[in-house]
Amino acid sequence: GAGEVTFTVLMEGTSNPMNAVTTQIALFSRLCIAEPLPSDGKTEQKLSAGHYKVSFAGCGVSHGMVGTLFAVGLREQCEVICSYVDAFLAEGLSVKLNFVGLSRGGIGGLYLAQQLTDLVERRGVQGNLVANLLLFDPVPGNLVWMARFLDWGGQMNTNQAMDVSACPVLGRVVVLYPCEPLPAIAFHAPLVATFPKTCQVEADVILGCHQGALWLRPQADTCLSFARIRDFLQDCGSKLDCSKSLARELNVPDTHLAELLEEELGRASPQTRCAHAASSGMSIVRHDRGTYLNRSHEALLRRLKQQPRADAGSTCPKYMLDFAR
Repeated sequence: GAGEVTFTVLMEGTSNPMNAVTTQIALFSRLCIAEPLPSDGKTEQKLSAGHYKVSFAGCGVSHGMVGTLFAVGLREQCEVICSYVDAFLAEGLSVKLNFVGLSRGGIGGLYLAQQLTDLVERRGVQGNLVANLLLFDPVPGNLVWMARFLDWGGQMNTNQAMDVSACPVLGRVVVLYPCEPLPAIAFHAPLVATFPKTCQVEADVILGCHQGALWLRPQADTCLSFARIRDFLQDCGSKLDCSKSLARELNVPDTHLAELLEEELGRASPQTRCAHAASSGMSIVRHDRGTYLNRSHEALLRRLKQQPRADAGSTCPKYMLDFAR
């Protein structure tokens, strides 16, 4: 509409580039139909109503070893995003910011929420700004026990990103956690953050192993990830062209996706993945069975007006992939 900006932001995982498509994050950067803005924040163009996008390579690409180990660069990338939001608001435009981030890029979304809180306090324009976040396996890169027991000063990425409950502009938040564990020593325990009561939060456990769930080969885990990101962006008003070659194979019809998920539900492969949470003992689990594969599967069947397979009995967990304490 008049005076409205839809601003799509894509942030890659630690060591992933944006100038080559290695995961679906860079793929969605290409599928998004919008005016690209430079990732260094330097632009001469006059900002007016319409669709814009900005894409960031992983902080290991932009900031080398310190970016890989300590996620240095995430805050700077968030400052660039905020400078654009500020510039849009200064033009009297209302802004809908749709953010998708993988891994440390997911942690970037939490830092962004904190910086937007500061921006709103400074500007006092809460009503003209909504931020929607999709965080894909937000991994802070701190070992779980170090973050919990050794970080008294709250200096680690984990504890700094844990709480965004003060952010007044969050609209919809989707957090997706692939269920397969990586060795904890690889600094890959995901973060379970605290969001405001006012925003719509949906967390789900999905198939796959960290960014493997965002590779480009079409199979159950990657097709589910593609559908979740596609639906999030389109539901939030971003424009996508899914007819491009790499997307065509991943962009399967809902009926086919339901078949893939149903097949996965028949595979007993129980496992547990440890997570960072404000209260300890949060895990991501794959039970040996379930009525639904996960919450995404339940919503998909509802949309298709289909029933789950024969009920597996009263002792059967509702979701095969779930959160546990």
